Amino acid sequence: MCEAGTNFVPIAEAALLLETTEMRVLMMLKKNELAGKNEDDAWYVDRSSLKLCEKPKAADIVRPGGCGGGCGGSSGGCGGH
Repeated sequence: MCEAGTNFVPIAEAALLLETTEMRVLMMLKKNELAGKNEDDAWYVDRSSLKLCEKPKAADIVRPGGCGGGCGGSSGGCGGH
């Protein structure tokens, strides 16, 4: 797990900083790839864990049968469809 600090940001802000989705941030919290806390039914991410952790790569969001990256599919995209 990434090291924790004391400065927390909402999930939406963490997703923007990591250039990913809120769902991906929640998954990263569940896998202990990010430090966070749940307060009043809302998740917050430790800002220092955002700086220490590597941003998710496109390969982290690959869907079965395709890349999921909007590459154009079988019409000449990445060929993963």
